[in-house]
Amino acid sequence: MAELHIIGQVSGAKNFKQSRLLCKWYFYVGNGWKIILGHEEGQTQESYDLYTSNSVWDHPIDLHYTTQTLQNSPKLLLQVFCRDNYGRIIFLSYGVYNVPLSPGFYILDCHTWKPIGTWKDRLFDKFLGKCLQLKSPSVLINALDRYEILTQSMGTVIVNLHIMARNFDKFGCQM
Repeated sequence: MAELHIIGQVSGAKNFKQSRLLCKWYFYVGNGWKIILGHEEGQTQESYDLYTSNSVWDHPIDLHYTTQTLQNSPKLLLQVFCRDNYGRIIFLSYGVYNVPLSPGFYILDCHTWKPIGTWKDRLFDKFLGKCLQLKSPSVLINALDRYEILTQSMGTVIVNLHIMARNFDKFGCQM
């Protein structure tokens, strides 16, 4: 079997207007991929920085997959939240990134966005901090479904990954 080992960290965030951020992350794979070791999801701590607009998380990632195909390769789904002045945790944005399959070190800048909906939804967001969320974020994994969503750009999440691949050439997967 071919093996893919992903080691790295959800490093931080930049260009968000809010300063008290946290991030939930998920790795999604399709049929033909099996996880051997590691956790496919996690959550960072809250990062609070009064002086800059950047948050630092440095939350570790360590996954080991086996596969016989390149189809449905791992995708990273990110959800960013903030804590407001009243202590509420509020959803801010989504981000999706295809995990590279070639061995090496990668610094991924995952640009995030949020759904904006109708004018009424935008008023709720502006005055009450109630942002639209998807019922199932896993719909973001299929790129065709994302094109129908009206969105607004948010900040960027930085992810550092070391990718190690083994035996992909034996199964017809040339890197």
